[in-house]
Amino acid sequence: MAKKHVDRAVLALLIVMAVLLFNSTANYTGIALKTSAKYVQFLAVSIGVLSVIQLGFSVFKEQSSVKLQLTENIGRFVGLLVSLGLFAAAFEKFGFFIPAAVFIPFIAVLLGYRRPFVIALTTIGVLIFVYLVFIQLLSVNLPGLDFLGGV
Repeated sequence: MAKKHVDRAVLALLIVMAVLLFNSTANYTGIALKTSAKYVQFLAVSIGVLSVIQLGFSVFKEQSSVKLQLTENIGRFVGLLVSLGLFAAAFEKFGFFIPAAVFIPFIAVLLGYRRPFVIALTTIGVLIFVYLVFIQLLSVNLPGLDFLGGV
């Protein structure tokens, strides 16, 4: 199957999922309507808009019929999957910020980035963005430092 067809199918699926996710918030009740629903709607709109934009780029940009190749480096792919599993396990115990502060630079190095300053700046930027958007703007309670007694 050609890569462009797979890309477009995945993007169309993401758009449908974003609409369904947004519509699912209609069933929220009580306090969840003011907290969790906002978070889910934000994610749904973000995913939907970005998918529509990417689909537009895909349609209007002529791509060759290159065959889909899932990975060029199987070791790197497996490393990413294992890292994601470790992140999920650490997330349960340590919350979001500490595992993300370790996971983001590790993945950057695994993907071939070698500039420590850029990796550190990107990690700090992502963590600040998540804090500002989800905790300050949307008032979402991300899992915190439960192992320290709920700091």
